[in-house]
Parts: sequence; structure tokens; C-alpha cells
Amino acid sequence: MLIAHPRPDGDAIGSTLALRLALMRLGKYPKAACVHPIPDNLAYLPGADSFIQAVPEDPDIDLVVAIDMSDLERTGGIYRDDWRQNYPLLVIDHHETNEAFGDVNLIAPGAAATALPMINVIEALGVAVQEDIATCLLVGLLTDTRGLRTETTTASVLRTVGELIEAGGDYQTVMQRTLDSVPYQQMRGWGIALNRLQLKDAIAWTTVQVSEKEALDIEDHYDLDLGNLLSRVAEAKVIAAFTEMRDGSVKVSMRARPGYNVASIAYELGGGGHKQAAGCTLSGPLHTSVTRVLAMLQNAVAGKQQVHSEEAVAVSEFKNQA
Repeated sequence: MLIAHPRPDGDAIGSTLALRLALMRLGKYPKAACVHPIPDNLAYLPGADSFIQAVPEDPDIDLVVAIDMSDLERTGGIYRDDWRQNYPLLVIDHHETNEAFGDVNLIAPGAAATALPMINVIEALGVAVQEDIATCLLVGLLTDTRGLRTETTTASVLRTVGELIEAGGDYQTVMQRTLDSVPYQQMRGWGIALNRLQLKDAIAWTTVQVSEKEALDIEDHYDLDLGNLLSRVAEAKVIAAFTEMRDGSVKVSMRARPGYNVASIAYELGGGGHKQAAGCTLSGPLHTSVTRVLAMLQNAVAGKQQVHSEEAVAVSEFKNQA
């Protein structure tokens, strides 16, 4: 049983499908599960239609693999407590806040995407990373690096992308179907969010209310990708997007410029992620969540600027002494 996290992104789906294809080549019959539907821009991937949202009471499995998630709650309720006694749990992930919650944990903290440790797993199984598998892994790498633009995009990552293309990965289609295509309803949602965008003390933020999502027929599981959109605000060191859910909770997506850390804030709030990209879900109401998170972001920015100021003074004193 391969489990991808709720509101699945390209890395979760791409890595899960790549492992599924590899196991099938070994004569296995893996099941893939995700509590939410697969986004339309990923539905073309081989095996995307095989995902189930609910698992039978007595599943015919002997291993559970949690993919691209930092804690067990990120299975969205698919994983059951009694499974721990009956099936070993393997975790394959790259989040810095991962709590190593599996029986076996293959975690590459700080790696550009879960697709990277997944390549190692597939190769260790003796399966060639070619064509469909390479395409699925490209989806993971390209989406989690926002088209090879994040700080995690190292020379090694670029070489890996080149190797996946040489192995038959469909780079052009991946780019066109994921990063270069925005659904109409999502863009309408962007319009609402951008109209409410605010900037103060190097922090940019916006909110989307549940009534606005309902007017656009946007379901809670549909990720508007506001974090990556707002990360382009030039004056902002950190950003936050607050999206109200139908149950009253608030989904918070945070992004940070290099040198700033939002993972620690997300973790403190019960979420997780990376230094530059993290998130959490709060109980609400919306205005309370905004006030709480902005205060923490302000402290983080002020603390970082204080460090920069002290470093500048130290450098100046050293030069004067010299």
C-alpha cells in the first residue's frame, strides 16, 4: 500500500507512481491511496487513475509505504492504528521536520524532492529508471523546485534532471502540464487573493475566505498554490497565505527567502516542511490564525535582521582594527 499525502502535489504523486511502476515490473501488485482526488494537471501520469481514496477493511497488503510526508497524520486518515501491529511501515521522504515515524525511514532532509531518495530506492530494487518512471520522477523534481528555481537546486539536481531526460523522461510535457498550466478556477482564486494582498515589515500575506471558494466552486482539497505565487513578492522576506476551510480550520502556506526559516514556525504550529517552504492547519477562526502566525513571522524576521545587524557591526569593527 503506497500512500500519498492529502492535497497531493507533484512530488507526492510523481514519487508514488514511480515506485508503483517499479514494483509492477518486479511482478508486484501495489495499491496506491490518497484521501483526496489527483489534481487534473497530474491525471495524465501513468497509473494516476489507479489511486483509491478509501481502503477496504481487510486490505490484501504486506507493507505500507508513506511517501513525501513528515508525520503519520499526513496520511489523511488512510493509515490505521492496527496496521502497526500487522504491517511494517516504510517512510520515504525529504522534509526536514520528519519525525522518522516508520519502522524503516529513508529520509533525505533538505533534498530538493522526495523523488531523489525514490530514485535510490528504485535503483536498489534493480529496476531501470526509464521512460514512464523517469517522467514521474521529473514531475516530482520540477514541481518541488518550482522549475529548478529553489535554493535546493544544486548542480547534482541539474545533472539528475538531465539523466532523467536522457532516460526518456518527457520534460516538455511535464513543464507544460504542471508549471505552465493554471486552471481557470485557480486563476480566479489568485485574483481574489492578490486583491487582498498586504505587505508590512518584509512580510507579505493574503487570505481567502470559504465563501469565496464556494462562489468559485473550489473544493477544500484543491490547492490554489498561493504560497508559490506570493513568494514572488520582491520586497518580502517571508510570506503567508491563509485559506479558510469549510470545517472552520485554516490552511496556512508559508514561504521564505534564503536565510530565513519558516519550517520551525510550521512545526511549532503542528505542521512541517522545509526552511523555505512549510505549512500547517490551524483550528481557526481566520482572523485569529492570521494574527497568530503574523506575530511569529514578525519575530522571526526581526530576529534575523538583528543577527544581520550584529554581523555587520562585527565586520566593521574588524576592519577598523585592521
